[in-house]
Amino acid sequence: MTVKTVSPRRAALLAGISIASIVLGCSVHAQDATTPQTAAAADEGDIVVTGVRASLQGAQAIKRNSDVIVDSIVAEDIGKLPDRNVAEALQRITGIQIERSYGEGSAVAIRGLSQVRTEINGRDVFTANGGRTLSLEDVPSELLAGVDVYKNPSADLIEGGIGGLINLRTRKPFDFDGFKASASASVNYYDMYGKSKPQANLLLSDRWDTGIGEIGIMVDLAYQKTAFRQDQISSQPFFLLDQSVGANGAPNNATDYATAQGLNRLGKPTYLPHGVGIGQYLGDRRRIGADVAVQWKPTDTLLVTGEYVRSDYKFQYGDYSFFAYTGTNPITPDYSAPFTFDEDGNFRSGTFVNVPIDSNTSLERRKSVTNDFSLNLKWNPTSNLTVTADGQYIRGVTDGQRSIVILHSNAERLTQVVGNGVPTMDILPDNNPANGNGLVTDVANYAPLGGGYLDHIDHSVGKEYAGRLDAEYRFDAGILRSLSAGIRYTDRTAVTDSSTYAYYGTSALANDLYEVHKFRGDLYRGFQGVPAGAVFFDRNVVLDYDGTRQALAPYVDASQRQALLDGVSYVPSDRNRQGEKTYTAYGLAKFDFADAGFPLDGNIGVRVVKTKVSTDGFSVQTPQTTVGGLPANGPISYVPISVNSSYTKALPSLNLRYRFTDQLQLRLAASKGLTRPDFSQLNPNINIVELNPGNGIRTSSSGNPYLKPLEATQFDASLEWYFSRTGSIYAAGFYKKVDGFIANIATDETYDFGNGPFTVSVSRPLNGDNGKIKGFEVGGNTFFDFLPGWLSGFGAQANFTYVDSKAPSPAAADNEGNALVVPLEKLSKYSYNLMGFYDKGPISARVAYNWRSKYVVTTRGNGSGELPIFNAARGQVDASLTYTVNENFALTVDGVNLTDTENRTYYGIPSRPQSSVLNDRRISITARLTY
Repeated sequence: MTVKTVSPRRAALLAGISIASIVLGCSVHAQDATTPQTAAAADEGDIVVTGVRASLQGAQAIKRNSDVIVDSIVAEDIGKLPDRNVAEALQRITGIQIERSYGEGSAVAIRGLSQVRTEINGRDVFTANGGRTLSLEDVPSELLAGVDVYKNPSADLIEGGIGGLINLRTRKPFDFDGFKASASASVNYYDMYGKSKPQANLLLSDRWDTGIGEIGIMVDLAYQKTAFRQDQISSQPFFLLDQSVGANGAPNNATDYATAQGLNRLGKPTYLPHGVGIGQYLGDRRRIGADVAVQWKPTDTLLVTGEYVRSDYKFQYGDYSFFAYTGTNPITPDYSAPFTFDEDGNFRSGTFVNVPIDSNTSLERRKSVTNDFSLNLKWNPTSNLTVTADGQYIRGVTDGQRSIVILHSNAERLTQVVGNGVPTMDILPDNNPANGNGLVTDVANYAPLGGGYLDHIDHSVGKEYAGRLDAEYRFDAGILRSLSAGIRYTDRTAVTDSSTYAYYGTSALANDLYEVHKFRGDLYRGFQGVPAGAVFFDRNVVLDYDGTRQALAPYVDASQRQALLDGVSYVPSDRNRQGEKTYTAYGLAKFDFADAGFPLDGNIGVRVVKTKVSTDGFSVQTPQTTVGGLPANGPISYVPISVNSSYTKALPSLNLRYRFTDQLQLRLAASKGLTRPDFSQLNPNINIVELNPGNGIRTSSSGNPYLKPLEATQFDASLEWYFSRTGSIYAAGFYKKVDGFIANIATDETYDFGNGPFTVSVSRPLNGDNGKIKGFEVGGNTFFDFLPGWLSGFGAQANFTYVDSKAPSPAAADNEGNALVVPLEKLSKYSYNLMGFYDKGPISARVAYNWRSKYVVTTRGNGSGELPIFNAARGQVDASLTYTVNENFALTVDGVNLTDTENRTYYGIPSRPQSSVLNDRRISITARLTY
C-alpha cells in the first residue's frame, strides 16, 4: 500500500478527485447539486491512500455520512472517466439501464423510467432536438470530474425528472493546490470497420495570490473521433393467414386461404414473414469539448466562479440497406419447395417467389452544439450563513439531414430460414430466361425498374436564461441544524423546423452511379447465409449531400428537377415553437436528534414551482372543391394556432437516516417529482384534408399543447452495512406511483372548411392512466485484504436490480389488431453488474460484465407492421489494464464488447425474430501525463 503525507486541504482535494471509479457504483451524498462532499478522508489525518482502494474507501465514508442519497462515478484521474461514454459509465450504477445506438451507449433509464433530468454543475443543460435533456453521447467524458445520479432528490434540487436526476460535474481551478497540467492521447481501433481513430485531452490550471485576491484559471479541452460499423440481418413482420370462411362457405380472404391450402396448412394457424432485410451502417462520431473556468476569491468570505462549457458533436453514417419485402401485401410461397413451421404455426423455413426488392443507400447526419455560460457568487458573511447567487445562459443548435436513394428490383426466388441463431436468406434465379438472369448483383435487373430519392432536413434552436438565489443558515447546536431557502427563474424557448420527406422518382441511372456491394463472406463477420451482394447507388456519392442531388437531377422528371437541385425547404407548418417560464421557491430544514440521545437525522422541505407555457404552430387546411365536376383538393391555407397554459405544483420531500450501530444504518426517503412533456409532444401543428376519396376514414396526427406534466410520488428505503473500510453491503427498495402517463390516442374531431362539418380521426398525445414502478436493489463491494501479499490487491463488486411496472402503453396490438399487454417501454425487469478489479503497486485492472433482461423497444414499431418490438436479454464484457510508470506517467489498455455480443430483437415472442445485430469491438491504448 502506497502512502504519502500531504496537507489536510490537499487530502480533501485528492479524495474528491478519486472517489468512486468505475469499479464502484456506491451511493454518495452531495451537499448541493454542484460539488459532492470531499470530507471522505477527514478521519485519515494527513495520510491519503492512492488508487482504487482510496476511491472505494472515500466513497464509503461519504455515503455513510450523507443525508441525500446520490450514486456517483468520479474520474479516478484527470481526463479518465472509467468509460469513454457517459451513458456507458452510468450503466455500472445500480438501477440504471442503458440503450445503445450504433455500438455506443446513448440513453439511460433510472429504475425503469426514461424521464430523466440532466444537468451540468447543477444547472440546466440540453441538446436542441425537441426534447428537454442532454444527449449523453454528445459530451466528451474527458471534460468531467464525475457524474452524480439522484434517485429521490431533496427540495433544493431542480425539478424535472421523475426517473431521477443526472448531474455532470466539471473541475474548477481551486480544486487544485496550484499549477496542474494533464494530457492524454489515445488510439481507438474498431475491429469490424478496421479503422483507428484518435482521442486527446489537455487540462491546464493554475492559481495565484494577487493584490485583488486569489485568482484561478483552468482550461480543459477534449477531442474524440470514433468510428462504427453495424451489421444487421432481419426478418420482416409475421402475418397470420386468414383462413376464415363466411356464412356461404366462401373464404373471407381468398388469397390467404389459397396460400394456406397450397402449403397444406388448412385448419392450422400459419404465420408467414413478409420478407427479409440486410443493413450495414458505416459511420463516425466527432466530439469537441471545452471547459474554461475562472475563480476569484477577493476576500475570505466571497468566491466568484465564471465558467464556459461547450459541446460540439457530429454524427454521420452512410449505409447499405437491402429489403426483399412485400409490406402488408401478401407474399407468395413457392409451393414446390419444402416449408417448415414450429408447433405454434410460426414459419421456420421456406421459399417465396417474386418478392419486390428495395436497395437503399442513405446518408444521416446530426450536428449539435451547446454553449453554456454561467456565473456563480458564493458569500459567507458569517461562519453560519452562506448566500449563493447563480446566473446562466445556454444556447443549443442542432442540424440534421436524412437522404435516401432507392433502387428497385425483384427477387425471383427468396429462400429464408429463421428461428435458430442468425436468420439466413438467399436470392436465386427462377431459371426462366424470359424473366432475365435473376441475379441481384446485376445492374441490368435494377435499372429498368428505376427508383426514387427521399430528402429531409431539420433545424432546432433552444435558448434559456436562468437565475437563482439561495441561502443557508447553520445552527451551532440543537436538533435543528440548518435552514435553507431559495428562488429560481427560467425563461426558455425551443424552435424546431422539420421538413416533410420530399420524394422524387428516378429513371435508370448512368452505370457509373451504380455500385455492387459484397455481403456473403463480409457481412456479420464472414457470415455465409446471405446473398453474395447487391447493387446500390454509389455510397461515395451519397456521402455528399449536395452532390447526390446534382447527380440525380438528370434522371428525375423535368417538372421536379429544379426543386431537387434547390433541396427540400420548410413550409410554415414545419415550424414548432414553444416558450416556457418557470418561477420556483423552496425551503429545506436539516435536523439531527443526536444531542437528544436518538440516532436519527435528515431533512424535510418543499419546492413550489409555477410553469407558464406558450405554444405556436399552424393548422394546414385543405378544403374540398370540384374540378370539371369531380371532387378535388382546394387551395391550402395555413391558419395560425397559439395556445397558452400554466400550472403550479408543490413538491415536498423527506429524507431520514437511523443509525442502529456505527456500521449499520437505515435510510428512508419520500418525495414528489414531475417531468414536463417534451416540446415535440406539445407541437400543435396539424394537417387536415377534407377530400375523402373512397369514403375511408379521414386521419391525421398532432401534438397536444394542453399536456400536463407527469407526476410521481416516490418512496425509498435503504439498509446499509459497512463491515470494513473498503467493504459494504446494501439493500434498497423503492416504489413510484406515476400520474398522467402520456400515450398517443386517436379520437374523432369535427372540422368545417365551409362545406359543412366532417369528422377526422386525430391521434394526439394525451395524459392517460396512472402507473406504478416498484422494485429492489442489492449490492456490495470489498477488497480481499485477508489474502496474503500481492493477492490482497484483488477486489470485487456486484449489484442486482429488480424493477416491475404496471403502466399504460400506447394501443399495442398484433397484426390482426388484437390488443396486447406489454411492459413499460425500455424497462428490463432484471439487470446486474459483476466486476472484478486489482489494485496493487503500479498495476490497476478491471473486468466488468453488465447484463439486462429483455425489454420492450417500442409498442408499435415503424416498419414492423405496427407490432411491438422486444429486445432480447443481453450481456457485455469490458476490461481495462493500467500500468503506472511513475506519479506522472501511466499507460492504459482497454477493450469494449470483448465478448462480441449480438443484440437481438423480435416481434412479440422470440419465435418471431426481427433482427440480429453485431457491432465493433473497440481496443484502445492511452498514454497519460500529469504534473
